[in-house]
Amino acid sequence: MKVYLLLFLSVVALFLAGCSQLGGQVQREYVCPNGVIVTNASQCPPVQQVVEQTDPEMKICEEMPDVENMHFSDYCYMGLAYKRENVSICKKISENQKASCYSGLAVFKSDATLCDGAGTQKNNCYSTYATQKDDVTACDKITETYIKDSCYSQYASKAGNSTVCEKIKTLNSKDNCYSNIASSQCDTSLCNKIVNSNLKDQCLRNIQSCSGQTPKQIE
Repeated sequence: MKVYLLLFLSVVALFLAGCSQLGGQVQREYVCPNGVIVTNASQCPPVQQVVEQTDPEMKICEEMPDVENMHFSDYCYMGLAYKRENVSICKKISENQKASCYSGLAVFKSDATLCDGAGTQKNNCYSTYATQKDDVTACDKITETYIKDSCYSQYASKAGNSTVCEKIKTLNSKDNCYSNIASSQCDTSLCNKIVNSNLKDQCLRNIQSCSGQTPKQIE
């Protein structure tokens, strides 16, 4: 009988050793995946956070200093995102640098859909992609008129494609689009598409000064 009593008391002692009394309630201990001991599983850090804590390269980026307006952690995360070709790392970059991370990876992987994850910077991401990949369809995805018009204008000038100027909504931007291409191609027919009379006259004067080229005549 004494043996059973001693055995029972030992079990009770072991049980109490793993618990603590707080406010009259038994507090059980829970070990999280990262080894942290808490009283409730909901108190454990998110799984992603646990992974980052065990990732030495991510840890290095996290500990990078900020000097005035220079966020060295941004460049560290950006380099790591390119190295791993992992667009999710771009989420850790500050807002004003985020577009560069997303657009860089989008261009590198030839996948404009990666810009979708850039949040408030996705329009700038699409614009950069369109210019660097000569893909005007990326301009179509932009939702902000000013950025979209600028995207079309840059593409049209670079490609020498005046038909893209028609897509521009802002009148001044459209006129400038025609003027730029008209001057580069010495094409008076494009000057004739300009609505602003002063800019149209300037466009025609620019073409008259084309060196060694005969301007195309207005249709």
